[in-house]
Amino acid sequence: MAKMSTNEKASQQNSQWANLLTDLFDRLTGKGAEISYNFQGLEIDIPKAAGPQGQELGSAKWVVNGRLTITARTQNGSSDNL
Repeated sequence: MAKMSTNEKASQQNSQWANLLTDLFDRLTGKGAEISYNFQGLEIDIPKAAGPQGQELGSAKWVVNGRLTITARTQNGSSDNL
């Protein structure tokens, strides 16, 4: 079996997280479910990126203090919002 590169491992992990989140939202949608995350000093480091013509888009460092709330609703918005 071929050894996976670091990029391939990261891509596979991202895919697994995306699938997990999709499954979670499918199960919660229409049930009035809500997920809240509380953060204190969460640092998100965005690396430098290149645009379509190779121009540098820069980097960023975000610090998050507070609550992130995710509510799952049906598209027509008929479910209750908690």
